[in-house]
Amino acid sequence: MLSFGVTREGKALEIDCDQEGLELFIKTLEKLRSTSTHVHLRAPRDLSESNPWGKTAIPEVIISTGGD
Repeated sequence: MLSFGVTREGKALEIDCDQEGLELFIKTLEKLRSTSTHVHLRAPRDLSESNPWGKTAIPEVIISTGGD
């Protein structure tokens, strides 16, 4: 499980994950470092649609190195 959410009235990003989600996040960052200028993580393929407490999570996260 890997989910991203906004907390503290839009002033903080919260990442919730289990071991599998942590591995996916690490592999995604390694891919970004070695072969890409940006990556997309999407629900339900990569991301959970809700956090562990049942709140709606962000359905798409784009991580960019600023190359595009």
